[in-house]
Amino acid sequence: MPNGTLADRNPVASHLEDLHSVIRRAAFVFLIASAITTIWIETILYDWALSQSPSGALSVYGPYDWIEMRFMAVIIIASVFSLPFFSLDLRIFANAGLLPNERRWLDSYLILNAIIVPVILYWVWFSMIPNYIQAGIQFDSINSVIPRYDASEIFALASGISWILILTFTSTLFLSLSRLFGLVEEGRSRFRNRVYGIVGGLLILTLPEIFEGLRIMIAISVLVTAEAISRTVPEGPLGLRNPSFSPFTDKDGQIQRIALVDCSCEGACPSFNENWLQQKIPILRPSALCLDENEQIALREMMLRNSLNRLTITGCNGYPLPVDIRSMIESNQTQLDGLNWLDEAKSESKIWRKQSLQYYSAEYRELP
Repeated sequence: MPNGTLADRNPVASHLEDLHSVIRRAAFVFLIASAITTIWIETILYDWALSQSPSGALSVYGPYDWIEMRFMAVIIIASVFSLPFFSLDLRIFANAGLLPNERRWLDSYLILNAIIVPVILYWVWFSMIPNYIQAGIQFDSINSVIPRYDASEIFALASGISWILILTFTSTLFLSLSRLFGLVEEGRSRFRNRVYGIVGGLLILTLPEIFEGLRIMIAISVLVTAEAISRTVPEGPLGLRNPSFSPFTDKDGQIQRIALVDCSCEGACPSFNENWLQQKIPILRPSALCLDENEQIALREMMLRNSLNRLTITGCNGYPLPVDIRSMIESNQTQLDGLNWLDEAKSESKIWRKQSLQYYSAEYRELP
């Protein structure tokens, strides 16, 4: 986490307890909102139906339609009321583990949706539906016949659109946070697949019958939208946010957890192809580790979380790093060294850099 000292970091179990508390409070707010909404739901539905068709063109035909409308209305109203509280609580939970630019992105997303979601919902219920009814009256009118429209079908259309909007917001938020925390990265798609399965399943199974034939298409559209928006989160300061640090054995048989730092030194140091390595050594890709505070914070967090034994920088030997960073590395009992490419004229050659990396990685063997 960026805030606080290394000694202030909480163990994973504590974070899971905090997340459980966030979900529990969200469920409690939803239940309270549902109970309050239930008291006035008949009045709310009656006033809404009257506002849609003052002439009385709406009717309820099925014996159980009114019960279904009440049930769906309670869920939608309680969900809309609970989402701001849940988003704020989740933002507070995630705040300590985000960098400043990541917090700005999350705040912008939550504020934007706090405005857009209510506006769209208001437009659907109080603008789109009345226009839909009036258009139906105009096109389907027959002389001497008073038109009547099924209120439950009209309500199902509006509630279905509302449910789609709520699930789009929720799935995007979860996917975005999972990317910010490194749960969704290369080779780590299980969490994303679970979000896809849950959201897609809810849309296919719970959308009203009026959306029959469009459910799969709607589910795919929601997931594509959520994925596209979540990909706009800021990139990790060191490349992958949560790389896999597999243990290796060195030439002396000692177990090591190592990382190779491909720091560009603001473009001064040449980069390399990870295929040049003989082992799948984790690669960190900062732009200027000596100058960028966010990259230094991310390095501290990564070293603490993974107990690295050796940190190798391609461009230098590590001494240009700030004193506090080197002190932190030493206190973590991590060996700091480098390949000194910036001091070697031959580093302009790709062949030489490839040989340098092969020689470096040849002393390690990945544990079976």
